[in-house]
Amino acid sequence: FARHDAAAKRLGRIDAISFADVPPANAAQMVLGEATLAIPLGGLIDLAAESARLAKAVAKAEDEISRIDKKLSNPAFVAKADPEVVEADREKKAQLQAEASRLAAALARLSA
Repeated sequence: FARHDAAAKRLGRIDAISFADVPPANAAQMVLGEATLAIPLGGLIDLAAESARLAKAVAKAEDEISRIDKKLSNPAFVAKADPEVVEADREKKAQLQAEASRLAAALARLSA
């Protein structure tokens, strides 16, 4: 970050970049691998609308997980489907679970 500080500030139209162990309250957050980027938004966005958007995304992911669980718990589907299809559904479920977890954490941090 130190090497690209000036470019990041210019491109992001921001005054400062800082590092913290805990993201600030009322901040938009993006998870990038092991790092979480937090942008303090203060009065820039409607926090209620952002909370609703995140809650809707969590519900959508959980609905999709439930749909996949129903398919995978059906012995007839597992027996008749190609092994690649079953494995693809299991992988998609794992990805959706991780996404739902990240979204729920972002929602919790936004509400805090």
